[in-house]
Amino acid sequence: MGGLVSPEPNPSRLQLTEELCSADECLIEKHWSEEDVCAYVRCNKDACEGGGYLQWSAYVKCEYRDGLRIFLIIIGILYLLFLFIIMTYVADDFFSPAIAGIVKHLRMSESIAGVTFLAFGNGAPDVFGSIASVIASPKPKADLAIGDILGGGIFVTTVVLSAIIFTKSFRIAALATTRDIVFFLIADIFIAICFICYDHVYTWMPLTFLGIYALYVISVILMRLNSMRRKRLRALRKIQEVEEGSSTSGTIHHHTHKISTVINFFMDYAHVIKMLHMHKFSTNTKFAIPTAHKSSDSESLFDWDGDDEGEEAEFVIAHRHVYTSYDQASLALSDMEEIHPTSWKSWDWVRDLLHHIRPYPTQEDLSELNYFSKVVRVIATLPLFFMKITIPSNEMSYCKPLLILHCFASVQFALFAIQLSQKSPFHGSPGLWLYGLAVSAVLSILALIFTPLSREQKYYKEIYSYLGFLMSICWIYVTSSEIINVITMIGVATGVSQELLGLTIMAWSNCIGDVVADIAVVKQGYPKMAMAAAIGGPLFNLLIGFGLPFTIACLQGKDIELQITPVYKLLMLFLAISLITSLIAIFVQKFKVHWQHAVVLLIVFVAFLIFIILTETNVLVWN
Repeated sequence: MGGLVSPEPNPSRLQLTEELCSADECLIEKHWSEEDVCAYVRCNKDACEGGGYLQWSAYVKCEYRDGLRIFLIIIGILYLLFLFIIMTYVADDFFSPAIAGIVKHLRMSESIAGVTFLAFGNGAPDVFGSIASVIASPKPKADLAIGDILGGGIFVTTVVLSAIIFTKSFRIAALATTRDIVFFLIADIFIAICFICYDHVYTWMPLTFLGIYALYVISVILMRLNSMRRKRLRALRKIQEVEEGSSTSGTIHHHTHKISTVINFFMDYAHVIKMLHMHKFSTNTKFAIPTAHKSSDSESLFDWDGDDEGEEAEFVIAHRHVYTSYDQASLALSDMEEIHPTSWKSWDWVRDLLHHIRPYPTQEDLSELNYFSKVVRVIATLPLFFMKITIPSNEMSYCKPLLILHCFASVQFALFAIQLSQKSPFHGSPGLWLYGLAVSAVLSILALIFTPLSREQKYYKEIYSYLGFLMSICWIYVTSSEIINVITMIGVATGVSQELLGLTIMAWSNCIGDVVADIAVVKQGYPKMAMAAAIGGPLFNLLIGFGLPFTIACLQGKDIELQITPVYKLLMLFLAISLITSLIAIFVQKFKVHWQHAVVLLIVFVAFLIFIILTETNVLVWN
């Protein structure tokens, strides 16, 4: 039995000075004893931990038995995979629908929504991962944030784009693709200038990135307006040709104004009509891919080649995620048998509540999934339960008991997510959780008195869209913090740099879904959509993922150092190489991509990996 007891560590011989306990990086010397390392990690939580609740680095470094230490690392990696599953479900089932509801309420056009709210929804895990790593602690960690963003950009613009091209050769949207690549190159060059010429992040730097994004949005809007104008002119030109060549020109002339009005209407809302046709989902495959009718010969009047800002290019920015059949049905409770409680005495309200918060899939749901998807869905059962009781969903039917439950659970979880539950507003007062409980009680009483039991209130969907947006942010933020915690532990335990961890584990894991989704979209006949996602998505992540968190950190008065490490040089260099390669290739191929383009991009990515490995092993030394 004595062998099961952890040996008592010797007292630390390391002098834990104030300077040593306020390190900017978690640098562990090789000659330190295990006790010294444990003491150092415990006194440097800002540098050696990621800002979440679980202190993984301390758990591993303060465990002196090798077997248990390895076991903790394995558990940490499994926990990391679990967190990625949570992030996926929050983003797809709650965050994106909430943003879609906000866009609908604000009546934003598809073009503007695609590069603002909906693009933000798609890039939420990356952006909030960057925010978590930069502003979660008093000493912001730029390494992991930049590594994740740039690493993901390289992976998507090489591997993901290659997979799209290998799947099908196609003609790209010339102006839109060129625009995205040029803006991406400008952002990459600017961040390189910041690293080379400055050693600290100043407020004007992230603000410049936000300004570049604003210019990008303006360019998208202007190109969309120009595209709509050209479509109208082409339609009128076609009508005039028919009018001139027809023997019944007088009759046609009589109706020209009416026809023109109808055409203008349908050209303005063509993307909306198309989206209505795209809500038919496949039921015999793992992924539910939007399908639409292909243009026939009879539709050639409205089929103009070379339209750079067509509906396909817009649709991808808003809908990069491909949902499983269960994901689509899990929140659409209106398709199931609804329960309408008439009074509190009937206990129908209990069945109604259980009906809404049911986290487990039915046998019919599971039968539509493959084995891997079934395992993932079962693992997500418990997180989905807590998501449903803490995140208001605009896709759920009205349920008053759930509304009251949200009044309590949402407030408490929001305080927990931003780590304010135990904070006292003033000396001697209880934690904020108690004040939150009082607020919840007031809200629940108001809901109990002024809302009906079964009839949906006016603006219910709109209010739940905004509340769901805020609570989804809380979930994404707390999950991102825990992801940073585990990845930081892996770096501390293995000695691997945070840049390398960010551009591999975090970046690639966030992009696996894009690979599957984009290939599936290409096979359905929408390659331009996938192309737009492969370039426009990482562009958004870079501009907002760097601009937003670093602006917040600078406004908070935090000191953020910029260190141009060899890994950063490789990241920025190879991102530029991949973008320039694609820019040259699309012009050489006359705006039609072929498999040779994909091969070159894969060679660029392999070369990038080789240089990274040589740099990390000190075989390649940069001056």
